[in-house]
Amino acid sequence: EVQAMVEEAIKSASVSEVTLSPEIYAEVLERAIAEVKLQNKDRFPGAPEKGGWVVDNFPLSVDYWSALSEKGLLPDTVVCLKDTEKDGACVLRRTYLANRDEINSKILKRLTYEALEKKEDEEEHCLLYTICFPEIILPEFAEDDFPDIPEIEIIKRKIDLFMHDWQTVESEIKQSSLVQVVVLEIAEQTPESLLNQTVLVMEKPFKYHGWELSAEDLDEEAEDLAAEGEDEEVEEEENENEEDEEKTKENKRHMGDTKHFCPVSLKENFVLYPGRYEHAAKYQEKLYYFSTSEYRDKFLKNPEEYVAHNEPIQAPPLRVCLLGTHGAGKTTCARRIADKLGIFHIQFEEYLQELILPKTKEKVGPHVDEEPEEDDNKMPILSQEQEDFSQTMTKTESEKSKQEVELTDEEEAIKANLMDNEALPPEVLDNIVLDWWRKEPFRSTGFILDGFPRTLDEAQYLSERGLCPEVAVYIQVEESDVLDRLFPPRLKNWKERQYKKMENKKKLKDLKAKIRVSFQSCLLLSNKDHYEATEEEDKNENEDVEAILEEEFLEEEEEEAEEEQEIDAVDRIQNEIAEKFDSELESLQGVQEELEKLLIPQIEIDGGRKPHIVYYQIYSKLNSLMENRGSIFEKCYPISLPLAHKMLVFSYKFPSSFGQWDPIKLSEGDVIKPQQSGGNTVFPVIHRQYIYFFSSKENKETFMKNPIKYIRQPKPKPAVPVKIAIVGPPKSGKTTVAKKFASVYGLLRLSIGDAIRLVLNNQPESELALLLKWHLHKGLTVPDELAIQALDVALMNHVCNTTGVIIDGYPVTRKQVNLLESARIIPVKIFELEMDAKEVFRRALLDKESTNRPPYPEHDSSQILAIKNSCYKQHIDAIRTYYKKEHQNWCVIDACQSKWWIWNKALQEVQVVVKEIQIYLERVKEGKAAGIADLCITPKELQYRLGEFGQYCPVSLAEKGELVDCSVMSSLQFAAEFRGHYYKMASQEELDKFLSRPEVYVPPLAPHPLPPPDKLPEKLTAAEVKALFPISAEMQGYCPVTYLDGKQRYEALVPGNIEYAAKYQDKVYIFESEEKLLKFMRLPEKYWNLKLPHKLPPIKEPILLTALPLAGYLEQGVATSLIKALNEVGCLKPKFPFLSVKKTALLFVACHLKAHNPRSSQPARQRYQRKLARFVERCRLLPYLGAAMAGPYRQPRARPPGFDGSLRAFLALKDAGPGFP
Repeated sequence: EVQAMVEEAIKSASVSEVTLSPEIYAEVLERAIAEVKLQNKDRFPGAPEKGGWVVDNFPLSVDYWSALSEKGLLPDTVVCLKDTEKDGACVLRRTYLANRDEINSKILKRLTYEALEKKEDEEEHCLLYTICFPEIILPEFAEDDFPDIPEIEIIKRKIDLFMHDWQTVESEIKQSSLVQVVVLEIAEQTPESLLNQTVLVMEKPFKYHGWELSAEDLDEEAEDLAAEGEDEEVEEEENENEEDEEKTKENKRHMGDTKHFCPVSLKENFVLYPGRYEHAAKYQEKLYYFSTSEYRDKFLKNPEEYVAHNEPIQAPPLRVCLLGTHGAGKTTCARRIADKLGIFHIQFEEYLQELILPKTKEKVGPHVDEEPEEDDNKMPILSQEQEDFSQTMTKTESEKSKQEVELTDEEEAIKANLMDNEALPPEVLDNIVLDWWRKEPFRSTGFILDGFPRTLDEAQYLSERGLCPEVAVYIQVEESDVLDRLFPPRLKNWKERQYKKMENKKKLKDLKAKIRVSFQSCLLLSNKDHYEATEEEDKNENEDVEAILEEEFLEEEEEEAEEEQEIDAVDRIQNEIAEKFDSELESLQGVQEELEKLLIPQIEIDGGRKPHIVYYQIYSKLNSLMENRGSIFEKCYPISLPLAHKMLVFSYKFPSSFGQWDPIKLSEGDVIKPQQSGGNTVFPVIHRQYIYFFSSKENKETFMKNPIKYIRQPKPKPAVPVKIAIVGPPKSGKTTVAKKFASVYGLLRLSIGDAIRLVLNNQPESELALLLKWHLHKGLTVPDELAIQALDVALMNHVCNTTGVIIDGYPVTRKQVNLLESARIIPVKIFELEMDAKEVFRRALLDKESTNRPPYPEHDSSQILAIKNSCYKQHIDAIRTYYKKEHQNWCVIDACQSKWWIWNKALQEVQVVVKEIQIYLERVKEGKAAGIADLCITPKELQYRLGEFGQYCPVSLAEKGELVDCSVMSSLQFAAEFRGHYYKMASQEELDKFLSRPEVYVPPLAPHPLPPPDKLPEKLTAAEVKALFPISAEMQGYCPVTYLDGKQRYEALVPGNIEYAAKYQDKVYIFESEEKLLKFMRLPEKYWNLKLPHKLPPIKEPILLTALPLAGYLEQGVATSLIKALNEVGCLKPKFPFLSVKKTALLFVACHLKAHNPRSSQPARQRYQRKLARFVERCRLLPYLGAAMAGPYRQPRARPPGFDGSLRAFLALKDAGPGFP
C-alpha cells in the first residue's frame, strides 16, 4: 500500500505544474539580464548599459508584475499578441498543427473508446470489431472553423483563460505611465510584419509628432515675434512702414521642407500646389501648409514620408501658363523662351487642331480663315463641263460624299470648341491636360502652356484636378495694340481673296462663252440632216442653251450680287477683332481671379511694347525661377548682428562651414577674408540651423534667392596672412592703395615712420627705442639698420600674423633690400607704381590747390619733389632687377590710370598670389604635389632642393623619353614641389599631369631615370667650340638631325652652323639651326651615333673676291645693283637734252649705282638720290616741250603755264651738261 501511495504521489506530481513564487521569478530574471550584459556588452553599436533585452511568455499575474516592479525590471514596452477574429481560428490552427500527432491520437483514442462502449454488450463480435476498427477516421477541419470537440475545447479554454488573465494584468500595467502597452492582432500577419509593427510602436515615443495648428500655436508665434522685435534692432525703418503686419509674420515664419507648398501633393503628384494657412500643421517646430484637410491628416499619420532626410526635396520642373488675348504675342514669346530654357512649348489651340486634323484634313475655327476661298479646282471642273455637264455634277457629288468622315464624341467636342467656343467637357480635358503633368517627357522636363486656361471653367478644372502651374504670366495689351497687329494681315488676306475672285470671274466668263459656242456647235452637228428647220426652232434651241448656262452659273451670279466693298470689310474686320478682344479679356479676368484663389503667383507684362522687349521681360522673370530651382523650397531669415552672436553663444544656431567668410565673395574668387569691424556692416542670415555672414546687402539678397548654389561650393581654405609692399615715385598713389587694403581687408599699413613710432610708443624702454631716440634727439636720420629692426618688431603685431601687412614706400635703396633679406622680410608681392616726372608735378600742383590739406606745412615743394623723384629713379632699377631675378614677385602698375583701376589691378594680383599659397599649403598638407609659382623661391634655394631630375622635365622623360632642359626658363610658373623636392616642367600640360599623378614620374615608379652628368648633352657657344681645338666636329660638321630626319639621303647632308653646337659624350656636333639643336638636346641617343655615306657633297671653301675673273667678280659684287639699275633705265628710257641716248643711259646707271650703294654712307646716298631725281626731271623736258610745240607759233599769253620756264631751262643745258661731279 505504501508503494502504491508513493507511485500515486509521483504520478500526480509529474502531471501537475510546478508553481514558483513571484520573487523567485524576479530574481532569476534579474540574474539572467545581468549575465546577458556581461557576456554581450557590444551587442550593437552604441548599446546602453541598461536595457536591450526581451522576455517572452512571462506569467500573467498581478503578483508577478508587482515583483518585477519592486526589482526595477519593468519593461519599456509590453506587447500582447492575440487573435480575436473568427473566434481565434488562427491560434487554433497553429496549435493544432504544432501538436497534430498528440491531438490526433487523443481523438482516435476517444473515438475508439466510444466505439467500444457501443459494442461492449456484444463481446462475441470481437472479430467484427477488429474488422471495423480501421474504418474509424479523423474528422477534417476547415482552416477558419474548428468544431466543438473535447480536444479543441481544451485549447479554447486555455485561450479564454489567457484573455481573462490579460485583462487583469493589463489594467495593472496601465497604472504605470512608464510602460507602453501594445496589443497586436496576429490574424493574417507574418512574423516580419508583426516585428515591424512592434518596432514602430517602440520607436514612436522617440519620434516627432505633428499636430494641427491651433490657437495656442498662434499665440506662441505672436509672443516669439514680439520678443524678437524687442531683441532685434531695426535695420531699415522704411521697409517696416511699407510691409504690413501679416506679411511680416509670413516672412518670419519657419516653414517646412516644402516651404508654402503642399508636401503631400508634391510627393504623390509631383505638383507644386500652394498650401493654405487654414490647413496648416506643425512638425518639428516648422509649419507646413496643405491644399486640403485630407492631405493634412495624411501627412500627420506618417510625416516622415513627406519630409526631407539627407538631401533637399527635388522640385518639379518649371510649368508656366502664358495667357493673353489673340494678338498679344503669346506664341512668339513662348516659343523663344521655351527654346532658351530647354522646356516644351505647348500651344493649346494648335494642339487641339492637331488632334482632329487627320480627319478634318484642314484646320477649323474662325481664326483659321476669315472667309472661304474660291475653289481653285473649279476651273478644271468647269472645263470638263464642256464635254458633259451631267457626268461632272455626278462625280462632284460622289467626291463630297467620300470626304465626309464621322468624328468621335471627343473630336466633335474639340471641333465645337474651336468653331463656337463651346466648353470642353472634363472627360476630354482629362485625356489631354493630365498627361502634361503626369507623363513623360513633360513630367520631368516642364513646359510653357500657351493659351490655357482660357475660361473660368478650365481654370476650375485645374483646381479640381490639382494641376497647378508654378506661375501664370499675363501679357496685357490694349485694343489698339491688337488692332495694329491683327487688322493689316487680315485686310491683306481679304484683298488677296478679292483679287482671286475677280480673276476667277473673268475665267468663268470666258468659259461661259466657250461653253455656249461649243453647245451651239454640238447642236448644229446633231441637226445637220434637218436643213429645213424653221427660224423659230433655232431660236428655241438658243434659249435652251441659255437656260442651261444660267442654271450652271446661277451660284456665281448670286455671289456677284453679294460682293463686299472694302470699306465694309474694314468695318467688319475691326468690329470682329474688337468683339473677340472684349470677350477674351472678360474670360481672362475670371481666369485670373480663379488662379488667385489657388494662390498661383501672377506676372503681368505690358505687351504693347516691342516684341523683343516683351520677350526679355518674360525671360528675365522665368530665368530666375530656373536658375534658383534647387532652392525653391529654401527659406532664409535675415537677423541683426547682435542677435546672431547671441544665438551662436547659446548654441541655438551654429556657425556655417564658411565661418565669417562671405559665400558670395568666395564664389566670385575672393580668397582674402573681408574685414569685419565696426566700420564695415555685416549682414547675418539664418538658413536652416546655420548662420551665414555677408559683407553687403546685395550679397545677402543674392544668397537668399539661391542658398543651395552657394552652400555646395568648396569650403574656404585656411586664411593666409598677406605681406605686400608698394613702392613708387612721390604722388603716385602708394598710400591710397595701402589705405584701401587696410580698410577693406584689415591689413596693417606700415611705413618706416609708422614702424618707428610703434616701437617708440609701445616699447619706450627697450634698447631699440633708446637707440632710435638717441638719433632723433640729435636731429639725425635713423639708420637703415635700426629702421629694419623697428619694422621687424612692428611685424610681430598679431594683425600682421593673422591678417597681413602692407609696407608703404619701402624699400627705396639697394642697401635696404639687403637688410630686408638679412631680416627675412620678403613680401609675397611688391607693386611698383610707374609714373613719369611730369605727372608727379601735375599731381603736386593739384594737391596744393586742394582744400583738404593738413594744418601743418608739408614738404611738397617742387624742389623737394624733384629730389625725391630723382633719388627714386636712381635706385629703383637695381631694386627691380634684384626682386625680379631672386623672388619673381615684382609687379609694375601704370600709376597714370584711375585709382579704381589701380586698386582692381593690385587686388587681382594679390588674389592670385594668396590663392596659389592656399592651394600650396593644402596640397602639401595632404601629401600631394603642389605648384611653387609666386612663392618667392630664390634660384639658390631652387638649386639646393632640386629633385632627382635636376632642371630636366620628369614628365617628358617618362612619357616621351625626351631630355627637356628647363634651365633656360628662369620662371617657376611650371615648377612643383613633391616630397620636399622641386621639379621643373616644360609646359602647363606637363605640370597638370605631374600635379595629378606625381608618383608615376619620380623614383621608384619613374620609367626612365636621368642619365649621369657625363651622358647629358651640353650646349656650346662658338667660342667654346674653338676652345676645344684640336677636337673636330662629328660627321665632318654636317647636321645629324637634318640627316636622320631626311631619311639619310644625300640631299639631307647639310653643313651645320658653329653658332649651334653641342657636346655629347665628349663629342662635338654642329647643327643647321636652333630648332635642330633643341631636337638633338632632347633626343641625343637618337642622333649621336650616325655614319656618313661614302659620297659627300663638295666642301664649300671661302674664295677671295679679287681672285675671281672679271665676270665672276662682277656677278658676286655688283650683279644685283646693276640689274636694278639696268631695269630702271630700260623702263624709263631717258634722253638728256643735248646728249646722246647712250651717254644718257650710262650717266643714269652710274648715278643709280651711287644712289643705292649699300656700302656708302647715308648722307652720300641721299645726295646722289637727289641728283638722280634732278637728272630724271631734266630728261622729261624734251618730251614735254616736243608735245607742247607741235602746233603753230603761239603768243606768250596763249602758251601753257610753265612752258616758258621749261624752255629756258632746256636752252640753259646746251653748254652746261648734266652737272655730275
